[in-house]
Amino acid sequence: MTAADGPSSVHALLAELVDGGPDHGVVDLGAGSGATLAAVAARHPATRLAAIDRSAEALVRLRRAVPTAAAVRADLRDGVPCRDGSIHRLVSHNVLESLPDHGAFLTEVARALHPRGRVVLAHTDFEAIVIAGADRDLTRRVVLTYSELPVRYRSMAGSDGQMGRQLAGLVRHSGLRLRDVRAHVTVRDALTGPARTRVGEVIVAVRRIASRHLGSVSPEDVDRWAEQLRVADADGSFFFSETAFAVVASR
Repeated sequence: MTAADGPSSVHALLAELVDGGPDHGVVDLGAGSGATLAAVAARHPATRLAAIDRSAEALVRLRRAVPTAAAVRADLRDGVPCRDGSIHRLVSHNVLESLPDHGAFLTEVARALHPRGRVVLAHTDFEAIVIAGADRDLTRRVVLTYSELPVRYRSMAGSDGQMGRQLAGLVRHSGLRLRDVRAHVTVRDALTGPARTRVGEVIVAVRRIASRHLGSVSPEDVDRWAEQLRVADADGSFFFSETAFAVVASR
């Protein structure tokens, strides 16, 4: 396993692992706004790219970010819309937890993958987010509430804030063969870049849930926590890390 930080992102790691090229088109399952395919295009400009996502809005943003990618709107809960053995390179990031049947999805991935193909699956481990610079107990409760959001509050059957750490085991028990496991750690000692993005998302999501009297904090707790982080950023005691795990597999 390796850890990385700095200008490299988890999407750059996925682009490296998926090993695209002019002879190996890359299909992104649950492509979102296209960050992974943009990284693939930067690394392998001649690679044929295709994106599959159920969100029309996300695909609009993807077409702007990666205009060379073919975009297909489809719901992966209904299967992977590709012929048997037709795809040489598949990649998917932060998708598995939102699907109700993880085994069925991995079976579909194995079906669509070429016999000599490669698939890269990655997931952030949301429960392993580390934030320092605020009250320890309050931070623990805020992060736990956030990591449990998909399971308890978004009605996504099968979702799991620990999906990152379970990914390798799920692949081992599927029709895929596990080839490698990597870890990508994003580290920041200031409330900037990905730290600011994630903390902002946590604040909005947890405050919304707290206002419904759900989770482990109140709206006032969330506001107090946000102010503590601003103070910590100003006095240099802020710290943030987030870990994503990626597995490489074949048929």
